[in-house]
Amino acid sequence: MSEPMYSSQPPVRSSGLSPAALLLVGVILGGISGGAVATVIEGRAPGDLVALSPAPTSLPTSAPVNVPVGVDVTVDAVKDLLPAVVTVVNRAQNGQPQSSGSGFVIDAQQGYVATNNHVVENVRGGGAGSSFDVIFSDNRTVKATLVGRDPQTDIAVLKVPAQNLVAAPLADSDKAPVGAHVIAIGSPLGEFQNTVTEGVISAKGRRVQESTSVILEDLIQTDAAINPGNSGGPLIWIAAKQVVGMNTLVQIDPSTDTIAQGLGFAISANTIRDIANDLIKDGQVVRGFIGISYLPLTPRQALSLGLAAAAGITVSSVVAGSPAAQAGIQPNDIVTMVNAQQIDQDHPLSSIMAKSKPGDKVKLTLIRGGQTQVIEITLGRQP
Repeated sequence: MSEPMYSSQPPVRSSGLSPAALLLVGVILGGISGGAVATVIEGRAPGDLVALSPAPTSLPTSAPVNVPVGVDVTVDAVKDLLPAVVTVVNRAQNGQPQSSGSGFVIDAQQGYVATNNHVVENVRGGGAGSSFDVIFSDNRTVKATLVGRDPQTDIAVLKVPAQNLVAAPLADSDKAPVGAHVIAIGSPLGEFQNTVTEGVISAKGRRVQESTSVILEDLIQTDAAINPGNSGGPLIWIAAKQVVGMNTLVQIDPSTDTIAQGLGFAISANTIRDIANDLIKDGQVVRGFIGISYLPLTPRQALSLGLAAAAGITVSSVVAGSPAAQAGIQPNDIVTMVNAQQIDQDHPLSSIMAKSKPGDKVKLTLIRGGQTQVIEITLGRQP
């Protein structure tokens, strides 16, 4: 394995809990169906069940209700931020819609919209969709261009004409407390635009394996209802009227293969801010580069070294002239830690390096010839 060349293939629905235990909440378009069901109680006609009174000639008129601002904070948050929420339609090269999701305006002056990478990626094959439509809450539809996307964090940025836009401010997600009331807004199933559901922040700092090569960090767990089509939409901290996360995944109950109730995950606002800034500036996220190819440590190697299973990597080759080569790293070196973080199945090297930048200094703990040593490396720019 070489250092992560981040795949744009559709993610495998999996987590550390069980295979196929998570579902990305975008929608692969193909239509939905619905219906109504009535129940008949055997042997009795409907009129036998309730004593019916003569119908009034007209129903009474209710008195008008005026709820002052501040009395219902959820309603106030929806009124303020719903105009910032959009539906994203991803079109294939032939112009046909291939998937859809949600998103939200993060910069009204420049027209930037944040969404998930899996909302904008090509459903069949690699790369991104051919074109994108953005539909606002008032049903305005505009064309959008892709600014950049980052499969490693599942974040993408689109650009729309900066006309009559409302932005949803990003919160400092580190300061949002567990138990805070939140709302999720989006377009579940690609059909029901502007749907609002409510819940709380159930937990913070969750780590979820989205695919074989991507582990999402610092996720916010919520019990607000999230369904396919909500991907990319905002999770809003009601008290602050700010976006605390981007709805991305829901848990699948492996016993029934259905969406588990109350187990949704959102990418934190602080991660969105960092990645979106990079995408807007460079069109991509530039991460620090070590310059090695490697393989996971085998159980036999781990046992012989007295290490836990899969607790490290074996360097298979070193890129000439790379930071690793300059620091003296050699093939067959076993790297066990980056700074103070153990490399293992829950903390693969790609995940540890996800927030690194060229010029950062990192310390690698490695084993060579049975001896442990620490080597400091100044990261380069990934080719």
